Amino acid sequence: MKKRWLKGIWFVLVLTIIALVSGCSAGGGQSSEKDGSKDTQENDIRDNAIFDLYNQIDINDKKADIEKDLGATGNTSAEGSYVYLDPDTGYAVNVFFNAKDLVTLKVLVPTTGARELIELSNASVTKEAAAKISQGMTQSNVKKALTGQGIEMLRMVIPSGADKEAYALAWINADGSVLVVTFDSDTNTVLAAEFKESLF
Repeated sequence: MKKRWLKGIWFVLVLTIIALVSGCSAGGGQSSEKDGSKDTQENDIRDNAIFDLYNQIDINDKKADIEKDLGATGNTSAEGSYVYLDPDTGYAVNVFFNAKDLVTLKVLVPTTGARELIELSNASVTKEAAAKISQGMTQSNVKKALTGQGIEMLRMVIPSGADKEAYALAWINADGSVLVVTFDSDTNTVLAAEFKESLF
C-alpha cells in the first residue's frame, strides 16, 4: 500500500514538472559556475548506495538493455511506467518509455521512507526563499541562495524540445517539505521551481 501511495505522489510530481517545463522556454545560455566543495558534496551524494540503480539508467537507454543489465523486469504501474526496485536499498526507479522503448523519464522513488534523502539534503528551505528562484537563474546562483544540498531525483526528455533534457533537484527539509527546481541540462538554468508542503 505504501509503495503504491509513494508512486502516486511521484506521478503527480512528475506531471507537475512536465506541465511547468512544457510551458517554459529554456532560459538564456548562462553557464553555471563551479564550486569545488559543493561539487565534492554532490559527488558524495551521487555515490551513495541509494542512487546505484538510478545512476544505472540513462535517458534513451533501451528497455531490453536495462532489464538485461539488471537481470530483472520492471513492475508496470497504473500510469504505464515501469518500476525497478533495488532490493539492497529499498529504493526504486520509476521509468517511462516512449513508443520505441527508450527511456524518456526516470524518477528516484524512496519506497522505504526518505530519511536518507532528508539527511543527505540537510536543507532548510522556506517558501520565501523558494519564491526567489526564478526562470533563467543559473544552477550556481540557485545553490548559493539555498541552504543544504539539492538532490537529483528526476531526469527527463523535455516534451517540447528535440533531444533536450531536464533534471530536477530536490531540497528536502526535515519536516518533509521540499523545493523542487527543474533545470535545462544544456544551460543549467532554471525552467521551473515549486515548493511543496510534503514530498510524500
